[in-house]
Amino acid sequence: TQFEPVQPGYFGNVGKSTVDGPGVAKMDFSVFKAFAVGEGKSLQFRAEFFNLPNHPNFAGPSMAVFETNGRRVDNPGRITKMVATPRQIQLALKLEF
Repeated sequence: TQFEPVQPGYFGNVGKSTVDGPGVAKMDFSVFKAFAVGEGKSLQFRAEFFNLPNHPNFAGPSMAVFETNGRRVDNPGRITKMVATPRQIQLALKLEF
């Protein structure tokens, strides 16, 4: 009830950054190990971890307060989705010759 619809052709008076959202915490990690296989050849093992702590990163809240017809939105400010993927692990072998 603290917001009122603005008349067409006018700007509202809500300040910048009035609604804050959750922060994003993400940590990627990788490990590489190379093994000599012969003269001039090597085998590299790689392990890569994306979003290692598996921290949920939520999107910003819904910024809509009114629909286009002037009716109030049922749940303004609700967070309904995530912005980052859950933990992913990738393993690889690389042969260099």
